[in-house]
Amino acid sequence: MPRFFPLLQSCVLAAFLAGSAVLPLLGLPSGRLAVEKRPLAAVPPLSQAWSDPAGYGPALAGAVRDGAPFRDHLIRANSRLRLALFRESPVPGVLVGRHGWLFYTNEWALDDFLNVLPLSEKDLAAMVRIQVERRDWLAARGIGYLVVFAPNKATVYPEEMPEGIAPLGPASRLDRLVPRLREAGLAVVDLRGALAGAKATRRAYQKTDTHWNGWGAFCGAAAIIEAVSGLRPGLPALRASEYAVREEDRPGGDLAEMLLLPDVWREVDWVPHKTTPVLARPAPDGPYPDPADHPERERRAYETDRTDWPRLLFFHDSFARPMAGFLAERSSRSVFLWSHAFSPGIIEAEKPDVVILETVERYVYALLLENPDPVRRSGGPAVGEAPCGGDGGSGDGAR
Repeated sequence: MPRFFPLLQSCVLAAFLAGSAVLPLLGLPSGRLAVEKRPLAAVPPLSQAWSDPAGYGPALAGAVRDGAPFRDHLIRANSRLRLALFRESPVPGVLVGRHGWLFYTNEWALDDFLNVLPLSEKDLAAMVRIQVERRDWLAARGIGYLVVFAPNKATVYPEEMPEGIAPLGPASRLDRLVPRLREAGLAVVDLRGALAGAKATRRAYQKTDTHWNGWGAFCGAAAIIEAVSGLRPGLPALRASEYAVREEDRPGGDLAEMLLLPDVWREVDWVPHKTTPVLARPAPDGPYPDPADHPERERRAYETDRTDWPRLLFFHDSFARPMAGFLAERSSRSVFLWSHAFSPGIIEAEKPDVVILETVERYVYALLLENPDPVRRSGGPAVGEAPCGGDGGSGDGAR
């Protein structure tokens, strides 16, 4: 090896590390693509080297990694190469399925599909107790209660999972939980049936995202409105004939973003557009803090002129967000709060006719969030079967 070679290596390394600071000074792009949903690590102040020497090194290393020139371009090149040559995901949390489908594997989503997640008898009993407490507290105030489960993407499209990946157990957590809730008289909207019906008409989930597409969201909303009409008779169904469903090309969803390839791995969405007059309009927020307290999860409120329709209050996760506009079309006032925590104060402020708890399948442990003291103390016997029809308001089939 020539004697100058180590010096050359050191110079190249120093130039690379300094690139993130030098390139902007020269008016050149640093290569950041701004698709990662997180703040970039900042260079720590030099004073931290003395005040917190153990933390200074990792903080500086994080800043160097995030500020490396052409970092995102190199990651994208690695992603495209591994996908093209080996059909494998270079990113933990993303699974490459068949026919261009991507699946989410974090937050126990893959374990859910494999049916290997335990759901103990203790957990089942606690979930039933907590939800019955809520139902009874609401019923004492003349308010209906629905528990809604949105299925994981792999539950609805198991045929698009990679070859060789199949459930290892006979029953999923929802298979065990839903019957127990219904046996306790709770009104449950299990959207697995509704989404199976939706996919028979057109694709109901996004290929490049963890969530359903516009068509899937509409069919889920239609099933929820059907269940609400069982609690508040006279509410008209949410009909597909009121909408024109159009294909819309757009950048890839959150899974494509995790690969840093949303512009390459694009999405064809199916979006319902109202063909009859839009009834819902944005409404003022209620007089209470937003429980989400997050800029991307802000509450939403809608109103219509149909004062004879019910007031709806939703506690939910990300799956309810694309349903909000459809659900608002069948209420006098509807409020959507990105939180699974039961809040008596908000309920008393909004005075809804029906409270809906929506959770995606992989978040079923949200049903273990304990109730506040006023709800736990209410106790009392069960109020009986909620009036959601003969099957407990399953919402099966697309309407």
